[in-house]
Amino acid sequence: MRKLLTLATLLAAMLVQGIAVAASSVAPGLPAPDFALKNAAGHNLRLSEWRGDVVVLNFWARSCGVCADQLKDLEQLQKRYVEQGVRVVAVNIDREARPASEAAGRLQLLVLHDSEQSVAREYELSSLPLTVFVDAHGKVRYVHEKYRGGDAALFSEELAALLQE
Repeated sequence: MRKLLTLATLLAAMLVQGIAVAASSVAPGLPAPDFALKNAAGHNLRLSEWRGDVVVLNFWARSCGVCADQLKDLEQLQKRYVEQGVRVVAVNIDREARPASEAAGRLQLLVLHDSEQSVAREYELSSLPLTVFVDAHGKVRYVHEKYRGGDAALFSEELAALLQE
């Protein structure tokens, strides 16, 4: 009980003194953290380059079984909405480059490689896959952890709503 009171007192003191208490940096309504990662051709691309488009960021790894299913569904969404200004970006977090380069060769998606997992940490990745919808103004609008088969329909609804704004 004494430790709990000490922790509560410390947090209260930090708030009174204006010391920020960490909050999630990836939440709906907040600006999406900008980053630069390499594509399969070795060129650095930045999230901020796509301001004006709706961006769907998907974090995945080869070891994630449902990630492959989700990437196929995201590829279909990309085909459906590309003409309306939607970009689906698949961010691979494997240490080795091969899964990213293989995916880039077989999918019609932009695949980026986060070998150091620095962007994954910035986006507070706690489970795979993680999908983040970023609106045309660079703000996070939707965050989805994990993936279930019916999520493709939900993603389509969310994209349609974002494009109506």
